[in-house]
Amino acid sequence: MLILTISVISMSNILVFDASSSWCSAALSINGQCFSAAELQPRKHAQLMLPMIEGLCQQAGIKPIELDGIAFGKGPGSFTGLRIAISVAQGLSLATGAKLYGISSLQALAWQAMEKHSVNRVVALMNAHMGEVFYGAYQKDGSDEGSNAILSTIIEDSLTKPDLVDLSILADTNSWLGAGDGLQFRTEMPQITTLLKSMDEDVFPLAESMMSLALTAWQQGKFTTAEFQQPVYLRDTVAWKKLAEQPSLLKKS
Repeated sequence: MLILTISVISMSNILVFDASSSWCSAALSINGQCFSAAELQPRKHAQLMLPMIEGLCQQAGIKPIELDGIAFGKGPGSFTGLRIAISVAQGLSLATGAKLYGISSLQALAWQAMEKHSVNRVVALMNAHMGEVFYGAYQKDGSDEGSNAILSTIIEDSLTKPDLVDLSILADTNSWLGAGDGLQFRTEMPQITTLLKSMDEDVFPLAESMMSLALTAWQQGKFTTAEFQQPVYLRDTVAWKKLAEQPSLLKKS
């Protein structure tokens, strides 16, 4: 479903999309108008992303070649989703000449929660699967809104087992919101209940809210050429079994 909203004013044509979670989303800012689309389709990002972007361009009345900047969710998050995002971003950049900028998926999740709950401090947690979680903590600076979305990183994006999530640096506050589907492991994270003021598990990074982060980065000159933008996995290695080692799939019992 396409949604038309009014966003912050920018004379540049900026595209934002994200495939790091179970949501596939995209947003396009054209002269102060933000066109956006999002679908909850965990395994169909590859089929949805380009048609979604094309639909937004048609809705906005522009061609991809008219894009000035492209921002994307760089991770951490779904390995497949991140590969799709960087491939689409680099392909579009090479085809159109638009510059690129990667946005932390945890930062995007935190910003989404800040807008949803009108708070300035968020601990973002995402289910990393394989018994682990991605987490980071962000604080909104000042009272600026819209295109002046500036966040400070209090805890760098990290990957660990739920029981090893370390929020000790926040111990003297008690004014933090916990957000993201990583909270499903809250019973395994002893610091959660004592350090977080409230929690919302139903928050995901979505392109429409990421647009504010992208426009701030555009104003700050952080967009670059394609070769300088890469996904962030955090997990260095993944244990894959060779096909020959999967007898249940290849051989009769």
